[in-house]
Amino acid sequence: MTVELPPWLGILVLIVVCGAAFFKGGIEERVTAAALLLSVGVTVLLRDRSWSHLQVAGFVMDVLVLVVLVAISLKSPKYWPMAAAGFQLLAVLIHVAKMIDPSVQDWAYITAIVIFTYLMIGALGVGVWNTWRKDVEQRRS
Repeated sequence: MTVELPPWLGILVLIVVCGAAFFKGGIEERVTAAALLLSVGVTVLLRDRSWSHLQVAGFVMDVLVLVVLVAISLKSPKYWPMAAAGFQLLAVLIHVAKMIDPSVQDWAYITAIVIFTYLMIGALGVGVWNTWRKDVEQRRS
């Protein structure tokens, strides 16, 4: 038995978290949300529909998002960018594994990238939540 999430669920989560980042997040959250939305857009537009080969556009965009997250992690006092960068690094390494061994099963390749993308979105969500909560606490005092 295979459990499959509906495709619209991932899009909904992405829109909600990135929207929250733009409206309630700090600069780190906004930059990450913009990079993530750009990455997803380019990856979807330039996707190799056969799935049997390396997703070059996805790989390039994942590397660029990793660079953004590492830069944010090095400058930010917050912890979530480090977790997000770690998840993004794992997504990049999945692409590298596919480059090294093209026989990596398509299902495993795509599923791993989706899982690490969800985890990265989750890390961004934690960052937005913590920033929003800190702002609310500062207004109360």
